[in-house]
Amino acid sequence: METTDLRSKRVLITGITGFVGSNLAKKLRSLGVIVYGISRTLPSDKRNLRANMLDYSVISNFIKDSKIQICFHLAGESLVEAGQKDPYHTFKINTEGTLNILEIARKNAFEKIIVASTAHVYGNNKLPYLEEYTPKPSRPYETSKACTDLIAQSYADSFYLPVLLPRFVNIYGPGDLNFQRLIPKTIKAVFSNTFPKMWGGKATRDYLFIDDAINAYIHLAKIDMSLIGNNRIFNFGSDSKISVKDLIKKIIHLSGKKITIEKIDEGRASEIKSQYVSFRKATKLLGWRPKTTLEDGLRQTLNWYKKYLKV
Repeated sequence: METTDLRSKRVLITGITGFVGSNLAKKLRSLGVIVYGISRTLPSDKRNLRANMLDYSVISNFIKDSKIQICFHLAGESLVEAGQKDPYHTFKINTEGTLNILEIARKNAFEKIIVASTAHVYGNNKLPYLEEYTPKPSRPYETSKACTDLIAQSYADSFYLPVLLPRFVNIYGPGDLNFQRLIPKTIKAVFSNTFPKMWGGKATRDYLFIDDAINAYIHLAKIDMSLIGNNRIFNFGSDSKISVKDLIKKIIHLSGKKITIEKIDEGRASEIKSQYVSFRKATKLLGWRPKTTLEDGLRQTLNWYKKYLKV
């Protein structure tokens, strides 16, 4: 399969200090890429900018001066719960932040813009989710991401921007310090010898190991756009469908701890029973497929947290 050589490319990652962004930066640097980053928590220097994604002029000047060729736009709100608590901020940062990047890309002739999306945009749809489905989001987080999808597609159609939209299932793995997410939160509870809390437990989800997610991003960066036609949206999953209850039980089992689950009566608003994707298109057009089983991924993740939490 014909691909682009990324060596010496000037690549920007927004949200570079996040779980996925930091892992992506590390991988790109190992491939000889010149990596630039934007984050709210980053010390500014010649290759990094500390900025809010809503600050158009500062970001625009940085991108222009850095002569960016490819952009991975990962910055934004990524938690369902955050959207429930502060919907206004979630909509604003996800839609306007993406709009800023796309407008800057339009004016600076990027070679490729990869805008991180999520399988959550599909909402209550027939399973497995296919790329051609019309999104049916309901909660603010999913709806904000569906909006960014549509904005990106509009720019691609209207201005011939080389936009790609990966829709990922839940990404997990070593280094995720967001303990509001299910897997880090459960592992922390288990290693602290406290009962992991569970809402409901019947919801079925798919989980993708961080290395496989980073590999997906690299495949997108390398693919020759002329080989994929008008295909911009790609699902990425692992076929590791599992209920929340069984996932928590599996983490407890792999940890070797003798702990039970604490059941909480309250449910999550507008929770969808099952969500998982078909990634057949990514395999066919990009040559991508996941390599890490859920059990192997959880073992690696548990080992990392054991060292990090010093238990």
